[in-house]
Amino acid sequence: MSRTTRGCGVAFWVFVTILSTTGTAAAKEAVDSPLAGTSWRLVEFQSMDDAAATVRPSDPSLYTMQLNTDGSVNMRLNCNQANGTWSVDPSGSGEASRFEFGPLAMTRALCPPPSMDEMIAAETRFIRSYLLKDGRLYLSLMADGGVFVWEPDGDDTGTGGGSAMPGDGEPRNWEVTGVNRALNVRERPSTAAEVVATFGPGTVLDNLGCEPAEGRIWCDVQPLGGGVRGYVAAEFLTPAVSPDGSVAKGPDDSALRAGQGDFDATGNIPCAHALGQPMTECGFGVARAGGGYATVVVKRLDGGTRAIFFRMGIAIGADTSQAEGYPAFQADKEGDLHLIRVGDERYEIPDAVVLGG
Repeated sequence: MSRTTRGCGVAFWVFVTILSTTGTAAAKEAVDSPLAGTSWRLVEFQSMDDAAATVRPSDPSLYTMQLNTDGSVNMRLNCNQANGTWSVDPSGSGEASRFEFGPLAMTRALCPPPSMDEMIAAETRFIRSYLLKDGRLYLSLMADGGVFVWEPDGDDTGTGGGSAMPGDGEPRNWEVTGVNRALNVRERPSTAAEVVATFGPGTVLDNLGCEPAEGRIWCDVQPLGGGVRGYVAAEFLTPAVSPDGSVAKGPDDSALRAGQGDFDATGNIPCAHALGQPMTECGFGVARAGGGYATVVVKRLDGGTRAIFFRMGIAIGADTSQAEGYPAFQADKEGDLHLIRVGDERYEIPDAVVLGG
């Protein structure tokens, strides 16, 4: 039996779907916009409230946004990622127009403070317009709620110079190989940078993007499901093979699809929702993204739902919230059965639900 736990102060993933009030993006609208195919990094958030100060990220490179030509958006928010859709009014001037995000799915790891990821996640749903001025992008919230100010990420708005999120042909995860004892993890993509951690052979890492520096390729990584983040040389990494024998590639859209009710399979699993309560049956839906990536949404007996997240076939977290006191998450594995606890709740999820087939 194997066991994985996530508790207070340790990075974990939860499910966040931010729904636009007026629908999702259409690809043609994005293609017709001067914003299509641009990359940006956050400069500051300007509050319209006289009592609130302007908030600036300690490191703008940790907050980036790629507005893709197909109407999708990829964001890096400190140690988290978000993806979804964006749209503009095609009848606008090109320099200013209505702008909205559609549904966004965001991972929720506990980033080291100070961090703006939670604030951005809360405010993004209220963005209603954009303005291009003096090379910067201004995204304004409704009712004069504030303005996010972005600058080009790289030499120009069309390319971007930072590390990119995994694309369609890039693996979501790496495995450490070619080292005898440990691989140094550095603060920056340089052999002169401070070592912030070490990873042993066989360690599975999240791929947060790779970039050239000092004549080699460096990859921005962190342990699967959260932990210390830094750069390692790509020659010591190979694509990680998932439990189903595949290499997961491209963005993980399972949380986004689950939030939209776009499930690959539905059924029932054993469950209980109170301490000492006998197991009964709960309905579920699962959205899979290949390679053991899946979001399982269970219908709770009280009428609510619980989302449980799997990556590389491993249960790594649930959609706990501050309102319920962030109940402890625990996952054990017996054979092909995942035994999940979220506070007093219990769920039994077979591998077949996660992996399909």
